[in-house]
Amino acid sequence: MANGTPRLAEVPADQDAEEFELRFADGVFLDLLTTREPGGSGAIAKYLAKFGEGVQQVEYRCTNVDRATQILKDKFGVAPVYPASRPGADGTRINFFLVVSPDGGKVLIELYESPSSR
Repeated sequence: MANGTPRLAEVPADQDAEEFELRFADGVFLDLLTTREPGGSGAIAKYLAKFGEGVQQVEYRCTNVDRATQILKDKFGVAPVYPASRPGADGTRINFFLVVSPDGGKVLIELYESPSSR
């Protein structure tokens, strides 16, 4: 954090995201994301245009994102957004699942693996 402002994460250029993380006591982290191009064609811009601001996704830290992806596929029958994990912000490995919430909406679940887990 510099001057009270959180550091922006290094997000791969092909992803439409500006991201920073707030850290709290007891190991609680909150990632905040927005689009790089409001009104653009990226995934986050499209989500904001369709649903407005709000909770777009929930992240889960994994020690092995590929194994966690396989468990969700095998045990719960949900399909990942990507067939294989891919690079994420700050050297993480990520994959996503789009699941239906109890109210019929959709929530994006992100699995991520820190570089230190490898």
